[in-house]
Formats: sequence, C-alpha cells, structure tokens
Amino acid sequence: MLKIFTIPVTLLVVLMSSFSLSAADDEEHQRIIEKLKAMTSGEAMIENVENSDAEGVYIVTMDSREFFIYSKDDYLLVGELYDTVRHVNVGQERTNTKIAKAISEVPESEMIMMGEPLEKYITVFTDTDCFYCQKFHTEIGDLQSQGIQVRYLMFPRSGIGTESYFEAVSVWCSESQADAMTLAKAGGTVDPAECENPVASQYELGQLIGISGTPTIILQNGKVINGYAPPDVLAKESS
Repeated sequence: MLKIFTIPVTLLVVLMSSFSLSAADDEEHQRIIEKLKAMTSGEAMIENVENSDAEGVYIVTMDSREFFIYSKDDYLLVGELYDTVRHVNVGQERTNTKIAKAISEVPESEMIMMGEPLEKYITVFTDTDCFYCQKFHTEIGDLQSQGIQVRYLMFPRSGIGTESYFEAVSVWCSESQADAMTLAKAGGTVDPAECENPVASQYELGQLIGISGTPTIILQNGKVINGYAPPDVLAKESS
C-alpha cells in the first residue's frame, strides 16, 4: 500500500450539492487514475473513481478499499471526508451502509438467536473465547429487557481450522445453540459436534467487510461498534 495512505491527513469540508458527471469530470477521473498508476508503478488495482458530494473530492476504490482524494495539479491529498452539517464521517457512513446490506442478506436461520424475538435487534460477530465477548454475553438479559434481541454470527479470530473454529462449529451443531453458546462463553466444554454449518462462510464474510476483532456489533441502523459496549449505550444507540 502506498506510504501516502498512512499519513494522518484529515480533510474537513462542507458538503455541497451533487453534480452530474460531465466530460470534465471524466477527464479528471482519468487523470487521477494515471497519477495513482504512476505512484504505484501500476501495481495498485484501481477499480472505480466517482465524484463525492464535496466539490473537488473523489472517491477512489483501489485494492477493494475506498479512499477520499482531492486532486490539484501535480498533487493528491488523501484523507477522511466529514459532513460538517450532519456531523458524520462520510467514509464510515458508506462502510456502515455496505456492512448493513451484507448483514441483511444473511438469513436469520443462519444466525444464533438469543432470547425471545423482538422488533429491535443487534447483530454481533463473536468468538467463544474472547474476554469481551464473554462479558457482553452475560449482559444479554439486560438488552432483552430493554427490547433488543442479540443475533450472533461466528467469527473465530484465530481462523478456520483452529480450536476456536471447531468450538464454534460444535456450538452451531448443538441441539440448543443458545445454551451451548452460554456454556462455551462461561468457560465450559461443549460436546464436540459436526454438521453442515455456516461458521466458515461467516468468518469469511467478516473478513470481507473488514471485521478484525470481536465483538463487532452492528446496530439495526447499520452503525458499527468495534468492541464491547454496555447495554445502556447500545439501547441509546438503537433508539
């Protein structure tokens, strides 16, 4: 990855109204592509360039990641884009939208559902042996009492084929998945079990959408919380 992308540059702009793609825009897109190709000796895979809502700032998808780039003459400025009216990080908002869409395509039949069905829910990528996953699990009752159901997707951090992976499979293949999850997160031993299961595909989904640790909590509105958060915070965020 380019060293320039590691420089902590924050690009603060007031968003302006969207404008339609013109010949000039198309030419600028091509100039950006050529600049990036030159900088990377042609090694970077530039998949797309599009206008952002901020004039002069472009969204470049490169090597499956999005970058906000301001281009002027011989220079490129790479950084984060903030909407100062809505007070949001535009890049994080776009990422959240993509994650929410990916989660919406996972049927509930492939999730481990905790507690009674409720109108509100959060989806959590979890590992059976991470400390904060275990702490979070003990507070599911508090979330349930505040009208929020927990839906689990498996993300054994150590990877497919490891001890954590096989424990996740055993939990999934147990007669009572919820009880097995509780036992595993309390430090107990879940009886080994095998069956057709989505653990590997859920781990791969997590990697695809950028999950790097557990728990990763996805709210119903698509907001992503990386790491543990207490029930009162999650209830407030979910309201």
